[in-house]
Amino acid sequence: MTTSTIVAVALWIVALWRLPSIRHSHKQRALALTMVSLATAMTFEVPQVRDAVNALAGAEVRLPPLLKHLLGVISAAYLLDFVIAVVRPKGLARRTRLIAIGMTLPLMLTFYGLANWTSSGPIRIGEGRAALFSVLYMAVFTIYIGLSMIVATTLFLGGVRLSRTLLGKAGLGLLGLGTLLGSLYAMQRVTFVVIHLSTDTSYPDLENFLSTLLKQAAVLSIAFGLCLPPLSVAVDYARSWDTLRRLRPLWRELTGAVPYVVLTTAVRRWRISFRLERCVIEIEDASLALREYVSMEVHEKAQDFARREGVPDEDVDATVEAAWLRAAVQRTSAHQPLKGVEYPPLGVTGRDRASELVWLLKVARAYRSAMVMEFCNFGNSFARQCTEGNSN
Repeated sequence: MTTSTIVAVALWIVALWRLPSIRHSHKQRALALTMVSLATAMTFEVPQVRDAVNALAGAEVRLPPLLKHLLGVISAAYLLDFVIAVVRPKGLARRTRLIAIGMTLPLMLTFYGLANWTSSGPIRIGEGRAALFSVLYMAVFTIYIGLSMIVATTLFLGGVRLSRTLLGKAGLGLLGLGTLLGSLYAMQRVTFVVIHLSTDTSYPDLENFLSTLLKQAAVLSIAFGLCLPPLSVAVDYARSWDTLRRLRPLWRELTGAVPYVVLTTAVRRWRISFRLERCVIEIEDASLALREYVSMEVHEKAQDFARREGVPDEDVDATVEAAWLRAAVQRTSAHQPLKGVEYPPLGVTGRDRASELVWLLKVARAYRSAMVMEFCNFGNSFARQCTEGNSN
């Protein structure tokens, strides 16, 4: 299996994976069409496909190189649309970009048809007056690819710092690397044309090697870069599911004691982020309701107990909150809320969402610990404090 075949297969795997998202948004549509265009373009470099197309259209027509270049331009246009949608949601020079692609494709078709190409190997500049058209064709192609890749590189690398996740940053970095390699691909094409025109000397083997290497490295980098942001979403989804799974036991305990805090609107099971958000809100609402069943004295005794039991300093506050929450849950079945006492503070207050989740996970873990259960065991002295409050 040739390298071109491996590259084409890898691109088609990514393209087919992203294709269902084509209907979701302009950004996802641009991403999917970028991959389909790139995969189709690289397919024409597979020897068997190239030979089959040449057999159908005639070798003298040289259709595979034209189709490959046209698809390369189309993929560059969609990739530019994608990065602008990601980094510049308000848009960037849309009219100019439409004019550029609208002029590039017809000019390429026209110049390609009028050019005098050599009959063997990769595209080479011919001889005679028709050679001008081959120069113009290559100029239009490389100028569009080069400029679009330079703009995309600037936007991708500039967007790395805006991404909130490590995989998102890595994805934008790989995309920036891919478009940078695409810019170098265009530059080396221009360099070899200039050398040929100015010195009448050509280096076909070196040109073909560099062109293939830069092109394949660019498209693979772009393909892997386009995979990472969706993977980042999948990682976030899995992390949210795991957090929800770990918070559910605490949620069941607290909302079972004060069920009126649970929202009645049903949520689909696959909406994990929304379910996690709702779980956190209902835990907080339940905690607010339950704190009225215990006094500050319970909080202080739980704190003393935790320190005597050797709980690490960084876990004391969460353990104390878990202790008075369990005590409050036990009180709800037989007692009214306490009146005229100072209630324990809520440790979750004033936190951002990330630290809020860390805090609640600590509380959930401590809630099931043997130490908290011992503190609220009805058989020891603390049980009386938990169950014989100063209710009025």
